[in-house]
Amino acid sequence: MPPVLYKYYPPERFHVLTDCYVRFSQRAVFEDDRELQPEVAAFGTGEEIRTFCDANPRMREYPEPLREAVIQRLLDQPGEQDRFARFVQANMVSPNEFGVFCLSENPNSEQMWNDYADHRRGFVAAFDTRHHAFNGLRQPGRLGRVEYSDEPLGTFLGSYGGGAFFRKRNRYRFEAEWRSVRALQLLERTGVGSPEVYVSPFNPECLVEILIRPECTVEWQLRHLAAIDARYRHARVRLVPG
Repeated sequence: MPPVLYKYYPPERFHVLTDCYVRFSQRAVFEDDRELQPEVAAFGTGEEIRTFCDANPRMREYPEPLREAVIQRLLDQPGEQDRFARFVQANMVSPNEFGVFCLSENPNSEQMWNDYADHRRGFVAAFDTRHHAFNGLRQPGRLGRVEYSDEPLGTFLGSYGGGAFFRKRNRYRFEAEWRSVRALQLLERTGVGSPEVYVSPFNPECLVEILIRPECTVEWQLRHLAAIDARYRHARVRLVPG
């Protein structure tokens, strides 16, 4: 894990620093419909499908010849595995039960400044991943580096698992993302309306600096915060070139 990870914010998210809460975004708010649910090349190999059927209580109710006929249809009928894998994914509940806090390895990405910090008018919060206070953003849960690929995962039965939460399409490679994934039930729900907003507190001790560009519209507020708020007196506000 990099010693520092960065979160890009638009200027209206200045309150994140005063409130000391960050948002964990659920699948419904991402623009990519494959977020937390990447494509797979097939439902499973013959061995994987047989193991799945043997472990499935409903499938065990069927006579063995009927189970075998279902397996052979999945293996032999063109397009059948793809259709079944899409059906299973569409009915999965688990991807919608988790929230994601997205961070980046890159402290000065031009595209990130534009896309996530309101065309350089916002700021970047830099988190020290080695500080004990950073554990509050990764535990309980799982922190990992995102892999980028336009290729589908191998099989749903063999490849699908926690790793599916850390895979994105190549067009997002510029994000150089690390993400913390946490069950929504462990987060605090705030506000009203749809979709819901889920947040988690963070300890300001793990924030080492705040990066801004010359276009920043909340520079005075950020510098004032670092100067008078005891929680942030260890964190400097730094102007980065651009």
